[in-house]
Amino acid sequence: MSEPRIPADYEAWRRRRWEEIAGTNGKGTVIARATIHGREPHTLPGLPGQWTTTGSGALTVTAPARDGVRVNGETVEGTTEVPSGSALEFPGDLTGVAGGADGHYGVVVMDPSRVASSGLSGIDRFPYDPDWVFQGRYRAAPHGRRIEVERLTAPRSTEAVPAPVDLVVTVRGTEYVLAVLEDMPGQRLVVFTDDTNGDSTPMIGRWLVLPLLEPGRAVDVDFNQATLSHHHLNPDVFVCPLSPPGNHLPLRVEAGERALIHTAPARD
Repeated sequence: MSEPRIPADYEAWRRRRWEEIAGTNGKGTVIARATIHGREPHTLPGLPGQWTTTGSGALTVTAPARDGVRVNGETVEGTTEVPSGSALEFPGDLTGVAGGADGHYGVVVMDPSRVASSGLSGIDRFPYDPDWVFQGRYRAAPHGRRIEVERLTAPRSTEAVPAPVDLVVTVRGTEYVLAVLEDMPGQRLVVFTDDTNGDSTPMIGRWLVLPLLEPGRAVDVDFNQATLSHHHLNPDVFVCPLSPPGNHLPLRVEAGERALIHTAPARD
């Protein structure tokens, strides 16, 4: 039997996915992240600077010049406002970015050398299988719905995450309804488990990242693009959501990503 033809758009997705993880500002380079809101100062573990928001909702960082924190190329000396989208620099050739608005911001810090030093070299996947591509649709959820899900904190915690729609999809003749989370603004995410978890894939399940579409719209559901949680890249930083109740598929989804591949880092 001949191998199925691998579509060009799937190969392009694989390249984008690897860039998302291992590129210059990829998730695999992230060493710290924080959500900043409110007037109480926030700090990032092991890094200089105190972050807070002003009464008008702007983001600021406070540090003496000797700490070497830079915002958009300028050394912070005292308190500096940090516009959304600002490029950050920290000692040790660490970089970062700040984003958000109206009193709610995210700060991410990256070490460009981390992917190489960790030995991360690829992603193990099931072979591409066109039989795992379906067409689903979004179904509206009650207005303002939030679903209590566990987060991979230590110890575990729970959080009510916005879940604006459900994904309705028929797999192998059975219709399933999966809650769609909006854990990050502008990102639709199905966190699901299946019967491969614990042997062929991680026990914590996998993700399908889906487009922003209105309820009632058709949506392509390609399990070949099922991804690993970011938690596997840095468990201390990415405290990702677990699968909501009801998001289990009682079959083996032998498609998509299986595990990260690590090789021994090169020695000098």
